[in-house]
Amino acid sequence: MKKIITTSTLMTLFATLLVAPSFAMDSFDYSQHNFTVKSGNMSLKYRDHSRLDKWMTQFDVKLADYGYAYRYQEIKGNVEHRFRLSFPKALDYKGFSIAPRFEYRAFNQESTDDFANFWLRFQYQKKFGAFKAYIKLQPKLAIDRDGYEDGEYYEAQNNYGLDYKVSDQLSVGVYLEQNTDDDWKVKSEFIATKVIYKF
Repeated sequence: MKKIITTSTLMTLFATLLVAPSFAMDSFDYSQHNFTVKSGNMSLKYRDHSRLDKWMTQFDVKLADYGYAYRYQEIKGNVEHRFRLSFPKALDYKGFSIAPRFEYRAFNQESTDDFANFWLRFQYQKKFGAFKAYIKLQPKLAIDRDGYEDGEYYEAQNNYGLDYKVSDQLSVGVYLEQNTDDDWKVKSEFIATKVIYKF
């Protein structure tokens, strides 16, 4: 009975979150779908979008608590190469964690300049049986980006989600992503799904 009440409460809270849009210009115009396979310290992800000409694939490997990733992404035929270095958690306490990340983005379009950024990833997660609810607040600081000083905040990518562990190998999840501008106003938001399979 307690498990049913907990599950119902979580689903109600999450549903409330989903039906409370910020009315940004780009609110729920599309959805995102992620598929990941993992083996040991490596993973391969594929991401696609409904009603949007955008997809990507990303390879990740973790070595000595450092995460390395390469992403190939296409948006309307334009290619981006993205390189990431995720650092060990600076803080990890009772579900709350802080972890920095460096990212370099290279574009094939001459009209788009390459740039880098530094993420500060704040996360809180809580498990309820096979469920895990989480919040990720991820402000980004500019590095060599036109219009911003180095180290200046310019946007954030925030997630509010719920995962369900189907088995030791399979988990599924759904989350709301909100992207904010340099005034912390939501400029886009969408619902995303994810499926993760571990070998």
